[in-house]
Parts: sequence; structure tokens; C-alpha cells
Amino acid sequence: MRASLLLTFSLWGTAFLAAALPAQTALPQQIAPSSLGPTPTLALRAALPSFTGVSSVSSYSYSHKSLSLHLPTSTCVQTITPDKNGYVPPGSCGALWDYNPSFGAAIVFSVLFGMLLIAHLAQAIAYRKGFCWVIVMASLWEFASYGFRTAGTRHQQSSSLATVSQILVLLAPIWVNAFAYMVFARIVHFFSPTRKVWKISPSILAFIFVSLDITSFIIQLIGGGMAGPGASPAAQQKGVHIYMGGIGLQEFFIVCFSALVIKFHFEQTTAEKTGRLAGDKLRWKWILYALYICLLAITVRIIFRLIEFSRGFGTNNPLPHKEAYFYALEALPMFFGILIWNAIHPGRFMQGPDAKLPPSWLSRKLCCCCHRKGKSRGGHERLASNANYEELKALRSRDPSPAQAERRGQPYDYEYQPSGDTLNVREPFRPMGAYNPPSRGVSPARSAPQPTSWVDA
Repeated sequence: MRASLLLTFSLWGTAFLAAALPAQTALPQQIAPSSLGPTPTLALRAALPSFTGVSSVSSYSYSHKSLSLHLPTSTCVQTITPDKNGYVPPGSCGALWDYNPSFGAAIVFSVLFGMLLIAHLAQAIAYRKGFCWVIVMASLWEFASYGFRTAGTRHQQSSSLATVSQILVLLAPIWVNAFAYMVFARIVHFFSPTRKVWKISPSILAFIFVSLDITSFIIQLIGGGMAGPGASPAAQQKGVHIYMGGIGLQEFFIVCFSALVIKFHFEQTTAEKTGRLAGDKLRWKWILYALYICLLAITVRIIFRLIEFSRGFGTNNPLPHKEAYFYALEALPMFFGILIWNAIHPGRFMQGPDAKLPPSWLSRKLCCCCHRKGKSRGGHERLASNANYEELKALRSRDPSPAQAERRGQPYDYEYQPSGDTLNVREPFRPMGAYNPPSRGVSPARSAPQPTSWVDA
């Protein structure tokens, strides 16, 4: 849970930071030709009147393309008038897209991810699963990304819409990946007889892999920032390599995680054959297959991004210049990666006290202040296990014994028996009239009972 909150703050902080950064305007500054110094390009244009010289200047400004968006520099002169949607041919001055983005495809996926968002929100409330807010955020970011993309198809000269759409579509899979890690930890805790996989507890498992997911995200963020528009060609090339390293690291973590999932699969199969599973513990296969599908969808998307960035942004690489590849290898895999958790929701297969993942010892050590029993005691207390805590809570809330409540505040008369060498309790002394014993001090003066003498005994 602590790692999930850290993931939330880091991703939202990054989004707000990216939104706050000043974006370059789509319409470049018109520079008078007289202000430009004599260059070989302009001399060539003077020698050949039929040559306009616009393409040569535009090609220079786009020779080093950024990681996600191709924002024009302020050195080009826009001579092509955009159409009603702001479209200009790719590579020309003022072009933000490498193709003419489809309005219909963008709005279709906006509706699809919006439906997933509503469904996940309703299921999280119906099954009362607090950790499902992670997949809700994944659906929300995908929905927002394609919503901004839909608006960007009608305003193709707006760099703000294009930038926000690209940031969200690049960061949304981080939520899906983190949710897969969190679901598997609960699968191990709920279905495994030993509640461990390779001697790793579910709480530690979730904490480790969510932290690694955040690490890969930070690396991708650094690479994307270095490869942004306005950087030098060397810095852009280095940023692309760092970004690819971050994606490759994310896939490496998924491969290691998949090894644990396969190990758990074999252990569960053996436990089912030996009769160690019974009742609702036999439904582990369906949710594990959903996990496989989710990991496969994320892997397809990562491979697509690796190939797209590794081959460059030239015309010999069709991936960044064909919108169909984007929807087939980016939008569809993430749609199915989120949809599978609607069809096979963890709350439907894991119910009861075992469905709640206990906090790890590391989270208790780091966040011991969050587990204090009460503010009046002061200081920190050792956190007991869930079973001991519930038992202690039940004992504290139990009413006192009726016999103790009846005898409270009443004096006792004791008799010494030398034969048995014991003290026998007589009936409490009840004087005539009402008797209200004081809360403190000695009882009111009254005739004390005479002990039985040895002679009378």
C-alpha cells in the first residue's frame, strides 16, 4: 500500500510538471528573409529561381526528431496554409504529426476506455476492493489520453493537446503493470497453502516489484526529457537510448516476475493434485490466466516501442509514420490488458478474510506511526498480528463478569480454619438498612464480626 501511494504521487507529480512546462507554440515565428544571414541554402535558392528553398530549411529543422512529438523550431518559415483542422503535410513547417490523425479512431478508443473506466469503478465499489484504484487510474489515464487525442485531431496546430496526449499514453501502462504485481501478491496470499512463492511473502513481493516499476518509470522520464524538442542532436540521441533502456528494464522486470508466476503455477498444480486445495481455493486458474493475458499485452506494447525507437524516425521506418501501427500495437494491447480484469475481476474470485493482504514487516518498520493503537498512549507500540489483535480487541470489548459486578465494593468476612489451613469466605456482612460503601477510606463505624475462636471450633 505504501509503494502504491508512492507510485501515485510520483506519477501525478510528473504529469503536473509536464503540464506546467511551457510548450512551444505550433505556429512558428515568422522571420523575415532579410534577417537571415547568407547561407549556402539561400545562395542555391538565388541561383535556381524555381527552387523555393522551403523544403531545405524544413528538412534541417526536422533532421533530429524528438522522442514523442515533432515540434517545429522557430527557424522555419511556414508557407503552407493549414486546413480547417490545422493539418499540414508531415515534415513541413508547423507539422506536429507524422500523419493525418484519424478523428474516428480516436473517438472510438475514447469511448472504449471510458466504458472500462466506469466498469472498473463500479466493480471496485461493488466488491469493496481498495487496491483496485490502481486499475481505475490506468483506465482514467488511457481515457484522458485518447480524449486529448480526439481534440488534437481537430486542432492539429495545438502542441499542448498533442503533448498531454502523448504523456498520458506513455505513462498509463505503468498503472496496469503495477496492478498486475499487486494482484499476483494477493493471489499467492489467498490461494497458496504456504502463502509464499520461492520463500518470498506476498507483501514483500508486491513491495519489490512495484518499487522496480517506479524505477523503470523514472528512467523513462529522464530519457524522454533529454530527447525533448529544443535539445541538441547529441542530447536527443542520448535521451532516446536512455528511454529505450527504461523500457527494456521494465520488460526485464516483467520476465523475472513471469518466472515467479510460472513457479507458482506449478506449485498450485501439485497442491491441487495432492488434495491440499479445497473449496474456493480451486478457482485459482482463471485469475492466473487473466494475469498471463495482461502481462502479454504489456509485453507487446513494449516490443512495439522498442522497435519504433531503435529504427529511428526516418522514412525507412514505417512505425512512426503509419497511424494503424499505433492503434494495433499500442491502443489494442492496452485495451485488452485492462478489459481482462473487467471480465475476471479479482474481487469476484478472492473474497473473505484471506483476500486482504497484510502489511509487510518492511512497511511496518518504515511506517510504524500509522499503526499506533491510540494517540493517548504516546510513543510507538509493537504491531501484533491480525489474529492476535482481533482476539485482544474482542477481550477488551467484553462485559465484566456479573458475579464480579455484584460483589464490587462489598466487604468480605474471612474465617481461618486451622485444620484445613485455608481461608473460607463467609457471606458478605449486610447491616440493617441501606449501606452505601464509600469510594475511599475506611468503612463507617460498625460492629465488626467476631472471628470464631479455636475453643468454639
